[in-house]
Amino acid sequence: MITLLPAAITFGFNCFVYIAPKYMISPERYIFLDMEIDRHIPFIPQFVVIYYLSFFQWLNYYLQASFGPIEKRDRYLSAELLAKAICFVIFLAWPVAMRWPSLPEDGNIWIKILSFTYGVDAPVRAFPSIHCFYSWTCFRYSMETEPEGRRWIVWLQGIFSFTLFAATTLVKQHYFIDVIGGIAVAELALQITNRTALPSLFDTFIEKITSCLFTGNK
Repeated sequence: MITLLPAAITFGFNCFVYIAPKYMISPERYIFLDMEIDRHIPFIPQFVVIYYLSFFQWLNYYLQASFGPIEKRDRYLSAELLAKAICFVIFLAWPVAMRWPSLPEDGNIWIKILSFTYGVDAPVRAFPSIHCFYSWTCFRYSMETEPEGRRWIVWLQGIFSFTLFAATTLVKQHYFIDVIGGIAVAELALQITNRTALPSLFDTFIEKITSCLFTGNK
């Protein structure tokens, strides 16, 4: 439980950043980009499978970060907190929204899954893409932590991540610029934490939380 606490706190903040803007942004503020490049990207609902498989990639990343080297955990999770704070500001200041395609009621299984996805999601909070943010972070973490004998995992992570980037646009959950934004925010946060004391501050914060929750110290 203690080992998973840093990841749980980080993921909890992610949930707040993703859910809260839905209730804080009025539809009249939505910004629909509809750029030329997006009009040339086809709609392929089958890629919704990749969209959902990404959740397992994220889970694997959180488990690796929790049980792996502490210095990597502190760097990546503190970078995630910083990046999500940036995303939250962008979501509120520049609420980019998607125009979802109309789906037939008698569509195939892929259409039904996508219809469910649209139903539980909201078209806003598109830029930057949190899906792409996470997948890039997973890929970067594997690049830095996998030993020489397991470099094939890095290749698998990379192939899946770039497939996921395409999938988010092919199922019309994101614009192309959202993909670039998700990667850029993730990389920016990693570079900042690599050059500042944020990882050590995160570690101190976790130690204090752990002390309060599990030893009763204040």
